[in-house]
Amino acid sequence: MFGLLLGLYALVYAVALLAAARIDRVLAVIGAVYLGIAVLCVWGAVQALAGRSGRMLVAGGAVIAVLAALGIVAALGQGGFSLWSVVLLATGAGIVVLVNRPAAKAFITARGAGR
Repeated sequence: MFGLLLGLYALVYAVALLAAARIDRVLAVIGAVYLGIAVLCVWGAVQALAGRSGRMLVAGGAVIAVLAALGIVAALGQGGFSLWSVVLLATGAGIVVLVNRPAAKAFITARGAGR
């Protein structure tokens, strides 16, 4: 479920960046990266819920967590603080930890065996 929410966040952010790409071409590149992250998160969440694999969801969560950590470092370097980056870091790290738990792996395996 969190993977779908992270995917939705990344999709909305990608659309906003791609809409602002007329101002700066760098925003188009960053928007394309977030579009890829959205695909990773949504596709990985669907695969995990269908019982195929959670690897793509873990990859998407890890990328979101790393980008959020970079956002925290950048905000602290400028003398500010970003609570939203902390929330994204916790959510991304939570996905990585929870999908790798034995209970989650057993759930994914059981759902995959039921096909």
